[in-house]
Amino acid sequence: MPRHSHLSLLSYVFLANACRGLALGLVGGSGGGTTRNTNSPPPPPPPPRALDGRINLLDRPSDVPLYCLNVCLRIKPHRRAEFLECIKANQLGTLATERNAITYVYGEDESETNAFRFFEQYVGRDGFVEHTMSSHFANWDIFANSDPFTAEPEVKFFVEDGPNTSCPGATDVRDAINEAFAAGDDDGAVRLFCLDVRMHVRPDMREQFLDAIRLDQEGAVTSETRAVSYVFGEDVDTPNVFHMFEAYAGGRGGFEEHTRTSHYRKWAKFKEEKMPFAGPTEVGYYEIRLPYGGPSR
Repeated sequence: MPRHSHLSLLSYVFLANACRGLALGLVGGSGGGTTRNTNSPPPPPPPPRALDGRINLLDRPSDVPLYCLNVCLRIKPHRRAEFLECIKANQLGTLATERNAITYVYGEDESETNAFRFFEQYVGRDGFVEHTMSSHFANWDIFANSDPFTAEPEVKFFVEDGPNTSCPGATDVRDAINEAFAAGDDDGAVRLFCLDVRMHVRPDMREQFLDAIRLDQEGAVTSETRAVSYVFGEDVDTPNVFHMFEAYAGGRGGFEEHTRTSHYRKWAKFKEEKMPFAGPTEVGYYEIRLPYGGPSR
């Protein structure tokens, strides 16, 4: 039986993608070391953009809600370098070859070393399933069975409440990336401050909750120059559990600017006065770089 058979099927499917794809042939060796599988094909060269010229996170279909994942993986310290190499190669393969993969970003948790948070988006569940069947799925079994995690992975699947998630700040980020490309900087390092949020809503407060959060989202989408993306949706398996992904330019200051807006103050007042949650809200903070969406350095 696989060593990670205790994971849920969905956790296994994601992680199979996350570390398996184009992992440079790295195989767990004795004592936690690694050896190279010379039979594995080399990874593709880093493309300046994703498939069809799309920019990771910024370019998305405007007419359909996307199938999303928020993920947290906790890595053993001595496996960190191997894990990062594996993830980076998988991410490049995903963005360069998968037509229905829209977003693949990840970064290290702000307060927990070796904990990495991910946000991914696909065109429908079928797009995610296609992702798990791609050619960069080959090395996961070896990696997963080499015991790289300190805790069971957290994998949360949800569908966007609606497709209108891009905020005004995305325009400035896109311009900065294009300027970097024009200057010959393929890395195009634009840093974004991100949130991974889980909320368990009381059933009797569901509609009021949706009205309140949609107003906050609308405010960010229509007026905030540092807000880049504001996504939320309901868990695909558990009713009344909602997940969020938010991204802001300008570091934590961009998010703090969001908290000073009138629409956020209304959202905060609703949460304080109506107490709509059935349990504590879970929030993780991390920073990414675009266009490739890896950890800030």
